[in-house]
Amino acid sequence: MRTYYDLIPSQQNIYLLVKFSFHKEIVQIPACFSMDKDIDFDLLTKALNIEIQRNDSLRLRFKKVDGDIKQYFLEEYHIDSVPTMTFSSDEEMDEYFGKDAVTPVHFLKGEIFRIVFFKRANGNKGVYLNCSHLAIDAMGMLVFFLDLLGVYKALLTGEEMPEPLYSYEEYIVKELERSHDEKRLAKGQKFYQEYFAKGGEPFYAGVHGPELLEKERKKEKNPNLHVTKAAYAPFNDKALVITRGISAEDSKKILDFCVANNVAPETLFTFAMRTYCSAINYRTEDVFYNLMCSKRVSFKDVRTGGCMAQTLQVRTIIPETDTFQQGLEEVFRVRTQLYRHLSFPFVYARGMLMKMYNHSTTQGVASFMFSWLPIPIDRLTDFKFDFKTYNLGRYFNPLYAICYPDPTTNGIMMHYMYRCKVVSEADVNALHDNMVKIIMTGIEHPDTPIGKLMDDVKR
Repeated sequence: MRTYYDLIPSQQNIYLLVKFSFHKEIVQIPACFSMDKDIDFDLLTKALNIEIQRNDSLRLRFKKVDGDIKQYFLEEYHIDSVPTMTFSSDEEMDEYFGKDAVTPVHFLKGEIFRIVFFKRANGNKGVYLNCSHLAIDAMGMLVFFLDLLGVYKALLTGEEMPEPLYSYEEYIVKELERSHDEKRLAKGQKFYQEYFAKGGEPFYAGVHGPELLEKERKKEKNPNLHVTKAAYAPFNDKALVITRGISAEDSKKILDFCVANNVAPETLFTFAMRTYCSAINYRTEDVFYNLMCSKRVSFKDVRTGGCMAQTLQVRTIIPETDTFQQGLEEVFRVRTQLYRHLSFPFVYARGMLMKMYNHSTTQGVASFMFSWLPIPIDRLTDFKFDFKTYNLGRYFNPLYAICYPDPTTNGIMMHYMYRCKVVSEADVNALHDNMVKIIMTGIEHPDTPIGKLMDDVKR
C-alpha cells in the first residue's frame, strides 16, 4: 500500500515559490557536469538505473490529496534510454540546456527530473539534470553527480560499488517528527521573536540602491517606509544571469584566509556583500539578507539525496566603526545563532516577521540571497571537469548569488541570477567588483574599519 507523507519544512520553503509566483519555473534546479574522459553512455545508462535504486529521492513523486501536496516513493523506476546530444559549440549547448532550464518540470504530473547525456565541442562528455527543487537541492545535486560517477567507475573497472547512500524517506519521517515537536517549536518561536525585534523594523538595503524605496516613500507619503513592494512584485520576476569569476590567485588567498582563520566562505562573501549594500543605502548599519543553506549537518545527511534546503533570514546590525575582523565575527555570531534553530521552519519565521511589522506577501526585507556550493574539487583530481548551472527565467528574490569553486579555472565562480526589471547588469557588476575589493582589502588588513571599506566603494 502506498504511503503518503506531508512536505517537510525544507520542501514547504521551496513550495512557497510556487504559491506566490505567477510562474512555476523557479521550483527546479538545472545543472550539468562534464569531464575530459571518454564515457560509455550505454554503461552510464546502466549506472543511472542503479543510482535511481540507490538514491530514493529520484523515486520521489508528488500528488494533490484533498487539496494538499503529498509525496510518496516508487518502489522501482527504470529508464530504458537517455537522450544523447552532441554539440558543435558551447554556445549551442547553452542554448539547448537554457531552453530546457526554463521549461517547467511538471512535478504534479509524475515528472520529477529530465536527464540528458551530452558531448561538448571540446570532446568532454557529461550529464545534464533538471530536477524538481522539491526533490533535490544544490547539495542533493552534488550527491547525485558524485554517486553516479562512483557507480559508473565501479561498473567500468569491476571495483566494489561506493558505500550505499542513506534513505531520504527515513529523513522525511524523522524531519516530520521534529517539525511537530512542541518544545522545539516554542524555543524557535521565542528566539525569532527576540531576533526580529532587536533594532526595530528591518530595513531593505537593495543591491540596486535606495531609488525604489525612495520612489515608494513619495508615493505612499511615508518617509519612514522600510520596505518596498516593487522589488518583490510578482510581475517583476523575469530573471537573467551574469557569471563573474574570481582569479585563481585571488581565490587561493581567499580560501587560504578562510582555512587559516576558521571562517566559512559564505561568512566572508556575505559580509562583503552586506557591506556594499550598506554603503549604497545611506550607510545603514542594518542589512537583511537570506542565506540558502543545507541542513546536512551529519555524515549521514551528507550521504543522502533529496531536498534539505533551509532559508535563513540573516539580520546583521554592524556599526561602521567596527573593523573587518569584527564584522566577520558578528556575521558568524548571527549565523551560529540561526543554525541552532535550523529545525524551526522558515515558513513560520517568515510569517512571524510579516505579522510583527505588518508586511504583505509582496514586501520583502532581504536585499539578496546567497548560497555557497562546496564542490569537492580536491576529491576529483584524476580528471578535469566542469560544472555549470542555468537560468530559471523567473525568480522571487531581487538577486540570488550562487558561489562555488570553479574546477575549470581553479578560481571561484559567482553565478548571479537577478530580476532584470529591478536590478540592472551594472548593479550586478558593481556589486561583484566592490565585493571582491572589500574581501581582498579585508583579508590583507583585517583591522581596516568598515567605514573605510565603504569609503572606497564605487557604484
